[in-house]
Amino acid sequence: MIIDTHSHCYWDSIEPRIDAIVENMQQAQVSHAIQIGCDIKTSEQAIDLARRFPGIFYATVGFHPETAQDMKFEGEVIEKFERLLLENRDVIVAIGETGFDYHYLTPEIESVQKKNQEQWWLIQWELAQKYDLPLVIHTRDARNETIEFMIEHDIYRAVIHCYSEDPEFAQKLMDFSSEIYFAFGGILTYKKSELVQETAKMLPLNRILLETDAPFLSPQVVRGTINEPAYTRHIFDRLCELRSEDPGEIEETIYQNSLKFYGIK
Repeated sequence: MIIDTHSHCYWDSIEPRIDAIVENMQQAQVSHAIQIGCDIKTSEQAIDLARRFPGIFYATVGFHPETAQDMKFEGEVIEKFERLLLENRDVIVAIGETGFDYHYLTPEIESVQKKNQEQWWLIQWELAQKYDLPLVIHTRDARNETIEFMIEHDIYRAVIHCYSEDPEFAQKLMDFSSEIYFAFGGILTYKKSELVQETAKMLPLNRILLETDAPFLSPQVVRGTINEPAYTRHIFDRLCELRSEDPGEIEETIYQNSLKFYGIK
């Protein structure tokens, strides 16, 4: 069994097929898929899926940095977010995705947007500690800033989702904390992702997770189609090509990593 540790099956392009999505998961021996929230609305949708398919889907609640950069830091929103978390704690397994994304900053207000991303990341980390939950981190075009921010604020229990960096990035975070994991998705399968593949080779097996980020970033063998949790198998297959361990050992170790990180029993 394997687990898709990061997907968005509430998305319009995939949710109408949700029954088939679950059936495909079962055929591919993908036992669970974590539904990741990006704002209040999508967090609620992730929770709804977790309630519709108990024991198959779990949920996170979070503010994606692209959302956070244009949000005022308001107590009312934080209270609503925390209430959503409290009322659904039984199906929520992490907070996020949060982090830094500098790809779509507006030059005229860039400093404000960066500050907003920082504030919303920190409050999510504070809530993660308060409720004993791990953090799901998104980083794009903010390599050094992400590392520095995590170390400065002791953000030690997290997963770097959709890994797209090099071995040095992972090593710095591993040196900082033994509770940081690295999740590989469709990017691992792309021909030009040599540095990502090098990272997947060098990491200790007990620090690796797998994900799809469905409906985005379909693996190479199905590129051009809408991604879905069952396609975690394609990412697993590529990882096995890169690693020296027996595929059975890889599968079992990563499955246990996923259960441990998200606290699934």
